[in-house]
Amino acid sequence: MNKTRNIRTVFAVILSFILAVCLVLCSALFIMKTTAFSSSYAKDRLEKCNFAEEKSKELKTELVSYGNACNISGEFFDEFFEKTLTNEYILNDVVKYYDAVYNSPKATIDTSDLQTKLNQALHVYASENGYDEEETLDDDINLIAKELCEIYTSVISLPSDNTIHMLIARFSKLLNYALIGVAGFTLVDAAVLFFIFKEKRHFVRYLVCSLAAACLMLVALPLYARFTNVIGKINIVSKALYSFVVSFGNGVLNAVLVCSAVFAVLTAIFSAVYIVLSKKNKDGEPENEAAKE
Repeated sequence: MNKTRNIRTVFAVILSFILAVCLVLCSALFIMKTTAFSSSYAKDRLEKCNFAEEKSKELKTELVSYGNACNISGEFFDEFFEKTLTNEYILNDVVKYYDAVYNSPKATIDTSDLQTKLNQALHVYASENGYDEEETLDDDINLIAKELCEIYTSVISLPSDNTIHMLIARFSKLLNYALIGVAGFTLVDAAVLFFIFKEKRHFVRYLVCSLAAACLMLVALPLYARFTNVIGKINIVSKALYSFVVSFGNGVLNAVLVCSAVFAVLTAIFSAVYIVLSKKNKDGEPENEAAKE
């Protein structure tokens, strides 16, 4: 009987460790699905970081540089950015574009509204500066507005966005299959651990160990990343993209910390359950240890 009990204990320890690993994998896959592979999460990060403000500075530098070549003063762009091409306007276009990158094989930026407003503003500027008598004014303004919109699109868009969409679509499906598979295996593992004991307080004890181990494994990475500032050391030239990537990464780390906190709470709850069950067992009739298990 002692040999059987020892074998069952070893088997339970192995199952408990596998359960902890499965819980960590399930959590990691779920976090990836709801963050890195979610357009809603990307939108949330864009709104919470300084992306629009930094992107506005980049855009202004590019547009003013082109404007100088066309005899358009920097004051024109100062006013245009203040009244029309605001941070909110830029953020709205960026959110739509990033959402398209996630959900469409051909992500585009609709600049028809911007081109119309540029045309209007350039006509006013031409009138104020005595250019309205030129015969080719309309054609020139249309060309300038079109090229300014092209610069706007190039600054906002991501390189190889079609490739990014393809990778997201492909790995998103694999992620769903992996999550279902690991979740199923986790349930089977927990069920086997549950049924090998007649007295369920032993199952609860091993479950507490699994939850505690999962909590410790999950909390290790974000704590290390926070203390070493790994994400903040990423080298990206664009300040806007840097702001987004850092916010994106920190958000993922926060999600991992929240998940580890959930496991910590569950560990405390099941620990209390184990204490109650153990107390009831002591208050009951004494049984042989082999019969208990």
